[in-house]
Amino acid sequence: MAGGAVVLQADPWGPSDVSEETLQSLIDDGLLCPVTDPNRPEWIALGSELEPRPRDGYIVSFVSFHEHGLGVPTDRFMRALPHYYGVELHNFNPNSIAQAAIFVAICEGYLGIAPH
Repeated sequence: MAGGAVVLQADPWGPSDVSEETLQSLIDDGLLCPVTDPNRPEWIALGSELEPRPRDGYIVSFVSFHEHGLGVPTDRFMRALPHYYGVELHNFNPNSIAQAAIFVAICEGYLGIAPH
């Protein structure tokens, strides 16, 4: 197609299969912090909705992120980066997260400044 962009249709989200037991196993493995306030829990397992729509103040996260070392709460820079680009954390692929972590390490460890 000359002069036009090809837009591929994204696969639709399936319902979440993550249960409280799955999240408890992450806590048991030290990969997720335990709930400290039942009135405002740090994490919530989604119900059966087809598209994740987190409550205000919450974000979508994937079990595989935590299984591969993403810590919560994340650094201020990592929280600001998706906000700057107007996306959610799950829009970053593992290489993007690694590049951001390397940037933070260079700023803090080599340059001695806060990442910005």
